[in-house]
Amino acid sequence: MNLEQSGYWTQVQKERRKRLHQIKKQAAANHSNKSLLLIILTIAVALPLAAFGIYSYNNYQSESSLVISENTITVRQGGNFQAALNRAKPGNTILLEAGATFEGAFKLPVKTGSEFITIRTSATDAQLPPAGRRIDPKKYAAVLPKLKSNVKGEPVISALKGAHHFRFVGVEFAPTIEGLYNIIELGTTEEKSVEELPHHIEFDRVYIHGSPSEGQRRGIAANGKFIKITNSYISDIKRKGEESQAIAVWATDGPVEIVNNYLEAAAENILFGGAGSVLKLVPTDCVVRENHLNKPVHWREEGWDVKNLFEIKNGRRIKVENNLMTNNWMRAQEGTAVLFTTREDSGKSAVIEDIEFVNNIVRGSANAVNVYGAEGGGGHRLTIRNNFFEDINGAKWGGTGYFMKSTDWDGLTIENNTIIQSGSIASAYGKPVKNFIFRNNIVFENEYGIKGDSMGSGQEVIDKLFSNGTVTGNIIIGGKSSLYKEKNFFLSSIGQVGFVNAEKGDYRLRSGSPFLNQGFGGKRIGADLDAKLVGGK
Repeated sequence: MNLEQSGYWTQVQKERRKRLHQIKKQAAANHSNKSLLLIILTIAVALPLAAFGIYSYNNYQSESSLVISENTITVRQGGNFQAALNRAKPGNTILLEAGATFEGAFKLPVKTGSEFITIRTSATDAQLPPAGRRIDPKKYAAVLPKLKSNVKGEPVISALKGAHHFRFVGVEFAPTIEGLYNIIELGTTEEKSVEELPHHIEFDRVYIHGSPSEGQRRGIAANGKFIKITNSYISDIKRKGEESQAIAVWATDGPVEIVNNYLEAAAENILFGGAGSVLKLVPTDCVVRENHLNKPVHWREEGWDVKNLFEIKNGRRIKVENNLMTNNWMRAQEGTAVLFTTREDSGKSAVIEDIEFVNNIVRGSANAVNVYGAEGGGGHRLTIRNNFFEDINGAKWGGTGYFMKSTDWDGLTIENNTIIQSGSIASAYGKPVKNFIFRNNIVFENEYGIKGDSMGSGQEVIDKLFSNGTVTGNIIIGGKSSLYKEKNFFLSSIGQVGFVNAEKGDYRLRSGSPFLNQGFGGKRIGADLDAKLVGGK
């Protein structure tokens, strides 16, 4: 082999070694790619499995915190109440451990069937007040499980669209974070059909409260159908610079029952209307019976925004009977206790019609009643009968002490009421009240009696601003017969009336009173009402 041949073979060997190196490198790369692909495939399979495992574990943890026995689900301290709500079937009972706290923004889910799911304390019936009796939180707080929101701006309980047939018994509902919005929210006001409204939801012997220092915007937004709130205690519903209500109803056509509760709120203890909704519904066929509506007097020094005890801005066929309403003063408004006022903040179709306000006691307010039908669909057919209005005192509570302010109404009957007020009987203005009846009442004339805006008082006002309505059969203390054309009784002092015991607040006519059956139609004059039986128990 010569030198030329030797160089040739040397070059060939170098190229072979280089090629071999490239083959090994490619093989290594291919192996690496296969390994990477294997890793990716493994991860792709493992991640869903891991997620499923986590979900299964969490679900197991949620389910394992529940004790399930036939139709009962028991949730102990630390357990998952939402999981119990989701799992429960119609007819089931969810027992929440007495005294335990459960935190979350809980949602009532949609279920099939028409049997109630009952959510209640695990305490026995014997540890709660009997059915039909109002709960006293001082006495029963220790046996009530507490539900509390842990999400700012979210209610403790809300109902999904169309949720139905849930009943709460013996449960405490704590204030929301910073007292924002609603503790319990039934309905969103954004429902697009009546079928989307929550319905058949009940609260019996529950305790709902705001924070003593921060207050609470609202206790219950009851915008559903067939809603019942009974035998319960709602307190510390108060705010500065905004509205507050123990119970508000505005985005439903009802019915709603509010029976035998203690209700404490600054702006309005109970409000119908006051805001609009997509469906533009009118709260209808509602009952407010045997409740105590109250504002603690010490609030007056604390600066909460106080307005009224009871107000309807939008409502139809609402009966308000046998309620005790106490303490209302001038603050954010002029201090009128009871308002029937159509307002377009309820929507332009807002209307008030076929309302009965009967057998109530309104005690301690700057003014008594405001009747205003100048907006929306107006006001029609309001009856105020057999009520005590006492301590309606402008000097004491910060207003003018009138019994009634009125304008623009059709169909107003005021009869058999006993009214102890410091100001005028009526202050009328604007358009007249038509079909007006004021008879068989006991009332004080005071300085102006029935007065009109920029007018005098007495019959000229009745003729013009009450459309020649009837004012007859009344005892008008301090009044003059020359101011009225119809038959009334004009006494110089309250002592001549013949009350059973005015000093102790019994304003019924005693059996020997000369005016017992001297009213229009031979009926008694004033209210016949046993104060001890008013306001529930």
